[in-house]
Formats: sequence, C-alpha cells, structure tokens
Amino acid sequence: MDTMIDRADLSPRAMPLATLADHCAQEMHKYRRREANDDRYSLEIFRRAALEHDREAWEILYHQFYESVRLWFRRHPYRVVALRYETENNYIDDTFKRFWQWSSKQHGPEFTSLAAAFKALHLCLNSTIMDTLRTYARAREEALPDFTQGEDSPLQAEDSYHQDDWWCVVEAILTHPRERRVIYLLYHCGLKPREIIQHCPGEFASEQEIYRLTRNALDRLRRNGDKLRWRLGHAL
Repeated sequence: MDTMIDRADLSPRAMPLATLADHCAQEMHKYRRREANDDRYSLEIFRRAALEHDREAWEILYHQFYESVRLWFRRHPYRVVALRYETENNYIDDTFKRFWQWSSKQHGPEFTSLAAAFKALHLCLNSTIMDTLRTYARAREEALPDFTQGEDSPLQAEDSYHQDDWWCVVEAILTHPRERRVIYLLYHCGLKPREIIQHCPGEFASEQEIYRLTRNALDRLRRNGDKLRWRLGHAL
C-alpha cells in the first residue's frame, strides 16, 4: 500500500514552497483572466513572507506579483512624471522593499483575502511614487520649464495621452472639456493649481476655479465608479 501523501491534497500551509508556488501561479493566471480561482495559495506565500520572513517565500512573492505591481504602476496617474526621476523597475523593486519594511513593523500581518494583500502592496507602490516625487521636488527647488510653447509641449499634447486605456475611460465620463483639461494637467502633467495658472496663462481665471473644476470632475468619476471599473476591466 502506497503511504505517500499526494502533495496536491495537502493544505496550502502544509505544502512545500515549490509546490505552493506552482499552485499560486496557476491560480493567479485564472485571477488575471477573471476566472474563478482559489486565493489560498497566494495568501500562504504572503503569510510565509510577511509573518515568517522566509527569504525564499519573498523571492517567490516578488516573481509571482511583479506583473501586478507593474500594471498598477502603468495605470498610476503620476506615472509619466515619476519616470522623469526613476525607472519603472526601480519603483517596482522599491515597492517590494517598502512592503518588506512595513510588514516587519507590523510584526507580520496575516491577510484574510488576496484583495487585502493587494491593497497593502498597492499602497506601498503609491507611497514609493509620491515619496520619490516629493524628494526630487525638494531637491530641485527650481522653476518648471516653460511648457507652453512647441509642438512637443506636454501641456499641449493631450491628444497623444488618449492612447492610454485609462485616459480613454476617464474621457468618456468627463464630457465637460474644462473638467477633463484640469484632470489632465493635475494628474498627467503633475502640476499644482498655482503652476497651472503660471504655465497655462489665460486658461483659468484663478486657482479657485481649478479647485472647483477638480471637485466637480472627481465627484463625477466617483459617481461613475462602477462604470469606470467595468470599462477599465474590459479595456485592460
């Protein structure tokens, strides 16, 4: 009688790491294709990496979820600005480093769902991007270049930005051209309201008008959150 236990019948916590990684890869493939999937294998990798600080588990976590972080980065509203200072791969690597540091301070969080684990990882990416932008902004302390002239001006190149899937979705919701213009300048070009007034003279009467248009645009996007998520899911 064969007394060996089929590894496929083991619970994720009892699985050897290599077997766990194989199951995780299969289930993540289903997840990305929006098919029914079992997130227990992914959660176990997060648990071993974050709670047990298993170095091999961290390496698997990095390779299994690298693509997810890369997609989040490419959809980030400050992606274009962020790439002026660091490479895409640096932001991704720093995201995982920050997640490691955060999990150490939390004494190893144990996630109850893949969505919760992804939320924490996504927040680490956002913090990495924003901290980088703040660091370089303080270091430069110089006037922004004049982007109001020339065919290649990023402030005048809104049409070329329409190639991004997420912007096409936003554009379909923000039918008011001035609201759409404000969102473009704030989140694609990375300008603050006072900088918009400086570099786009005559377009807006005051910073207060920019704040009002921004509030209206964001309220409209929030009200259309379901449509936004649905259309992004199909576009991407």
